[in-house]
Order: sequence, then C-alpha cells, then structure tokens
Amino acid sequence: MGSYISSPQVLSRKVSGNYRVGCKDLMIEGLFMRLYFPTDSEITEISAHALWLPKPEYAHGLGEYLGASQQKMDLISMAIVGDKREDCIDNAQLSTKQDSWPIVIFSHGLGGSRTFYSTYCTSLASHGYIVAAIEHKDHSACWTFNLTEKNGEMVEEALKIQLIKNNDPDEFKLRNQQVEQRVAECVRSLKVLEQLNAGVVPEKLLVGKDFDWIQFHNKLMMGSASIIGHSFGGATCLASTAFTKKFQKSIVLDGWMFALDPSQQQNSNQPTMFLNVGDWQWNENLEVMKKILPNNDANLLLTLNGGVHQSFSDFPFIFPNWMAKQFGVQGTTESSLCIQAAIELSIAFLQNGKDGAQKVKDEKYSTFITNEIYGREKFKS
Repeated sequence: MGSYISSPQVLSRKVSGNYRVGCKDLMIEGLFMRLYFPTDSEITEISAHALWLPKPEYAHGLGEYLGASQQKMDLISMAIVGDKREDCIDNAQLSTKQDSWPIVIFSHGLGGSRTFYSTYCTSLASHGYIVAAIEHKDHSACWTFNLTEKNGEMVEEALKIQLIKNNDPDEFKLRNQQVEQRVAECVRSLKVLEQLNAGVVPEKLLVGKDFDWIQFHNKLMMGSASIIGHSFGGATCLASTAFTKKFQKSIVLDGWMFALDPSQQQNSNQPTMFLNVGDWQWNENLEVMKKILPNNDANLLLTLNGGVHQSFSDFPFIFPNWMAKQFGVQGTTESSLCIQAAIELSIAFLQNGKDGAQKVKDEKYSTFITNEIYGREKFKS
C-alpha cells in the first residue's frame, strides 16, 4: 500500500557508487542485524526492495519514545510511510566483480533500528562496503524482538524501548550497562562475519535460514574492519574501540557521550572522525570528545552547521520536504546536502584517514562544515 502524502516510494541513495545494493537480515540468539552489500542483481521491481518499516511495532515503539500514541503513529504510518522501501534488493546475491570487500559495523542511536539509516548504509554499500547494521537488544531500539522455540514453534518475544528519565540517579549506570551490551553485540557481529568469511554458517540461525551465506566465504577484508554509529551508537563505537583493536577506524555521527566511563574514554584510541551537528551538541558533551581527540593524532572533528540530529538518518527523506521541516527533521542546510557530505566524508576517512576527509571538507563543504568545535551555546544571545 502506498502512502497518501507522498515522498518517493524507494529511499534513493544520495551518493551512489558503482554497485547496486542487496540486503539480508540475520538473527542468532542475542544478535540481530541487516547486512547491506554490493550486488550485480538487475532486478528493478519495487516489491523486491526491502521494506523500511518491517512491522508496525517499530512505529509504535518510536511513538512511545517520542510520547506519541499508537493511534497517531498508525495514522502517520498509513498516511506518510505506507510501504516505503529501502534502496536495496532483499535476498540478492553478493557481487562477483571484486575479490573481497571491506566491512563496516553500524550502531544505531537511541530509539533507532537496523533500517532507520538505510540511506547512509546503502550508499556505503554502493561504494563497495559490506555494512552490518545491528538492531541492538539492550532496550535502546524503538522496538525489536527475540525468537524462541516453544512447543516446536518459533515464538516472537518483544523487546520494548526502556525509557529512562533525565536526572534519574541511576541513569549513568543504566546507560553504561546498555553501552557494554551494545559493545558485546558489535564484537559478536564481527565474529559472525569472521565465521562467514571462513565459510562457516552460524549455528541456530533464527532469521536468514533461506539464504546462501557460503557466498561470503573469503570475500570479507576482516583486517580492515571499521565501526560507525549515530548518537548513542557513536558512544558505542568509542567503547568498542576501547574494548578491542579489531576495529581499525571509527566514525562518530553526532555522538552522545553520556554513557562512556573514564576507562572507555581513555582507551578509545583508534583513528576516529567525529562529525557533529553544532545546533545539537552542547559543552558538557563536547568536553568528552575533547578528552578523546588527543588519544590519536589521526583523529578529526568536524562540525556541520544548519543540520539537525536526525540528518544522518532516513527521517528527513521519509517525509515530503515541507513536512520534514514541520517535524524538525530538516534544518536550514538542505538534508540531501547534509547526508551527501556525511557519506563522502565517511568514505574519504575510511579510505584515506584524517587527511582524506579534511581534503573533501576543504574542497567541497567548507561553506557549512568547519573544524571549529562548538555546540548550541554558540547560538545563545
């Protein structure tokens, strides 16, 4: 079913590379992720593209996070989202045009899901990356689920978002516990990719049984794994690089640093690019980033002016342009330009590090991206 208030039915990529993109969900006990990867598929039917909102419960959970009723979210889903699709072919085969592919783990923000960053993730995949977008089971996703066997049948067990009030005396403890679980999931996802690269299909697949995972045998560049995350996912990236050096680089998209303890801040010393939205950041959060920046000379921090916190997600493109502004998911800098810059800077950093990203910023985006570190306090009179 289409939507009544229309934006494009397929969320098209903003910086397309040389490849079309396939995708497939994979779930084992304790881990759920969507893999995006280059494909040679020539399928064009819209129905072959993966649904952006796989179940209505995701909209309901997002509504709970935002303080909106199920009825309101159902109305938005029907009138605006409809059966909107990601720009990737579900169940497609991995491209055979390259011997092996670099890999990226992606961690969503608070209230996110494995699908909410498809514009960013499919764009990376079209440039030759295999991206594993995790749907975290720490009760930070808007909604997710486990599958368990009962009486010979698979039963869905809902995992709803855990709402924690600001200034709750246990807030840091709870968020730090969440980030530790997120790190465990990121590390486990890397181990699953290592298995696939070794030609081993994970035991007890709960989702993805019908897919040929053997095609990934010897196709993954495990020695150059990187990790990227938005907001809470940004903190997850840093905590992951503090836990293991298997992640060679990290990219923090408008990171929320609250959950990191001093040890995680100190030990996060892999090359990292921070890409902030100046209008969303604030001094206390930036102080944590300033502590981490000296950990590695290859670190880089850039600030985007005129964006919003959701600029790295699909939300600015789910709605028609006028409605995106009303809902606050588009700022004064055009959303397509924000995500284009984020993708091109990310690819430059992954391929050529700090100098590569700095060059792209200087040559293409210096009108609204700066090396200055600032937050919302700058705009207060």
